[in-house]
Amino acid sequence: MLVLVVVAVILFFYREQNAFSTTFYRLTTHKFHSTQGQIRIVQLSDLHSKTFGRKNKRLINKIKRLNPDLIFATGDLISSTDTNGGAFLDLIDGLKGQYPIFYIEGNHETTARYDQMNNESGWYDDFLRQLKEKGICRLDNAYQQVEVNGEELFIYGLTLPLTHYKAVPQAIKDRANHREITDLSEVFSPLRLESINILLAHSPFLATLYEKHGFDYTYSGHVHGGILRLPFVGGVLSPERKFFPTYSCGIYSMNRMTLIVSRGLGKLRLFNRPHLVVVDLVADPNKPRHPKG
Repeated sequence: MLVLVVVAVILFFYREQNAFSTTFYRLTTHKFHSTQGQIRIVQLSDLHSKTFGRKNKRLINKIKRLNPDLIFATGDLISSTDTNGGAFLDLIDGLKGQYPIFYIEGNHETTARYDQMNNESGWYDDFLRQLKEKGICRLDNAYQQVEVNGEELFIYGLTLPLTHYKAVPQAIKDRANHREITDLSEVFSPLRLESINILLAHSPFLATLYEKHGFDYTYSGHVHGGILRLPFVGGVLSPERKFFPTYSCGIYSMNRMTLIVSRGLGKLRLFNRPHLVVVDLVADPNKPRHPKG
């Protein structure tokens, strides 16, 4: 009997770390030109160099079945202690050329940039070079204007300074010599408010700044769903070492902005399986279309 209990516990923990949980959201916008407009977005976050099957084949196949128009990779796809970024590069190899992929750096990527190991080996610089060669659009405080299914989107990527993260060695912060952002006008020009403006920002904890700047949608991760999730409570602990974080998972409406927070894919977790987010952005039939041209 004891053996069966032990086996059951082992299988449960294995499932918690390896069985995908997929959340689907259907969001409406009055900014589409067509009443039939629809765009499917798959969000990946916080992989932390984890692999799902050989060369991440299970994750690749799962994404292909979801058939996205766009893929957003919202940071910490590697771990700062990595040596080559191979797990994420394998994932990209299985998806490149099939879907437009937009990528931002999280605190682990930014930490790797300033880490002594990278200074000595240059592995992170080589990782970024390979991403570029594979056709990945890395948004480093930049934006890309794209047209998808006849609809125009402006996709922005924010690289947050390390001063906004607590779990970063002070020596790394000192080497980076970053200062905090107090307003996104320090980073981005005014938005074209008649268009759909999407922000990719690894941490959700500056959501008030994102909303203030006028973004329609922000995609974040970082919180790992609170690591442990409890019924009626939600996430328990954030990487910022705070209990019961405000934004741990799901959709949050903030005046004119919608914040989407992924629980992420990697790291140890409990009652909080590896998370894929799917957003179907569709035309709002109850509001007037935004005229084209």
